[in-house]
Amino acid sequence: MPSILLFLFFAFWLNEALAQKLPDILQEVLRSDTAYQSISCKIDVQLNVPGLSMPDKEIELKLEKGKKPRIKGKGIIILPRHGILGQYREFLEVDCQAIPLRENEDTIVYKVVSLDHKTDWVTVDFALTKSLSKIHSMLISTRKDGEYLVRHEYASDSEFFPEQTEISFEAMPLKLPLRFMGKQEEMDLLIDDNNGSLTGNIMLRYSEISWEKAPD
Repeated sequence: MPSILLFLFFAFWLNEALAQKLPDILQEVLRSDTAYQSISCKIDVQLNVPGLSMPDKEIELKLEKGKKPRIKGKGIIILPRHGILGQYREFLEVDCQAIPLRENEDTIVYKVVSLDHKTDWVTVDFALTKSLSKIHSMLISTRKDGEYLVRHEYASDSEFFPEQTEISFEAMPLKLPLRFMGKQEEMDLLIDDNNGSLTGNIMLRYSEISWEKAPD
């Protein structure tokens, strides 16, 4: 009996130790990301993946707290599963542990490890500036869709939202980190037969960004 109690105490202590608070800089990122009730924008989407054929197109996106993203566009739409216009809360609001990896001048890199087995991602390496708390890249390792890199570029006058995002990856055709929207028969024609992995990227350029602040 004492050994069981000791084991339960150790398991509880370990869980509490792992689910520690986020570092201040990641808490600041989360506060900024959750400060908005809704965000709307237009996105120019450019897909560069061998075997996938989608012309460059413009879509409209609306993100609203507690609701699924609303996306408008003509024909087939292909978007990344993660990395659009921030959306950092999906990584930072779950049970996780942040481990500092390295620092170089104004840049610091943290590895965030998911402690929730229900998430579709395992780890995310956040590279961000210490002075502005802006995330410039995320290396996302997933449970099923491999690993992909998200890079954000900001305009000189941008306070929080990036001007454009590039998502690059190498994955098997049926495990691409992409979300397909359109008629099934149209999407079936997108992917050519390919037994090897695919290397590609998707570019997102944002415009007409508007937002509504969350109530205090």
